[in-house]
Amino acid sequence: MRLPSESKQQLFLKNLWSENPVMFSGLGMFLAVAGTATMDQAFFLGAIVLLLLLFNSLVSSAVGELFQKKVPLWPQVILSSILLSGLAVFLSGAFASLPDNTRILYALLAASPLVYSRSQLLSYNTTIDRALFDAAGTGVGTLAVLLAIALVREMIGQGRLAGFSVFPPAPWPLLNTLFGGILLTGILLTIFNLLVKNKK
Repeated sequence: MRLPSESKQQLFLKNLWSENPVMFSGLGMFLAVAGTATMDQAFFLGAIVLLLLLFNSLVSSAVGELFQKKVPLWPQVILSSILLSGLAVFLSGAFASLPDNTRILYALLAASPLVYSRSQLLSYNTTIDRALFDAAGTGVGTLAVLLAIALVREMIGQGRLAGFSVFPPAPWPLLNTLFGGILLTGILLTIFNLLVKNKK
């Protein structure tokens, strides 16, 4: 819960770590499992999530300030779909070097609760700057988790990183599979929950 007394920095840091949307609520689980085959893929999808979070929070908080109303979910989905469609035209070259399922995961973001959760819960009844700090923490936290999972999967599962060979034979090729993504995400979830529980 976001209290009005919390500073913008506290909002950012809380979403970055203790209420990280992937580890805390599991909203970005499909990205953590299927969108982390490589560091490039994780960065690409994580950056788009950050952009969508900022966009939806900006729209929601601006409408809230102007009209004192909450933006329904359906206009946000339509606007996000239009934004993603426009970006897809400009980013068509970027998709070529990424894993095949990247386009599917990219399209699914238009219907993902991850990119609307913050604006639906908070942004419509707060100031624009607080909403953007909240969204930024959520987006950067999501991006950080995706990159961390991708780093392990690419190094241990494929034996390479950023196109360079790190381990000639990959130490654990299982991590390069979809099951490996599920396994690694599950391990990280367990560690995260233990750390959060011990801090309380």
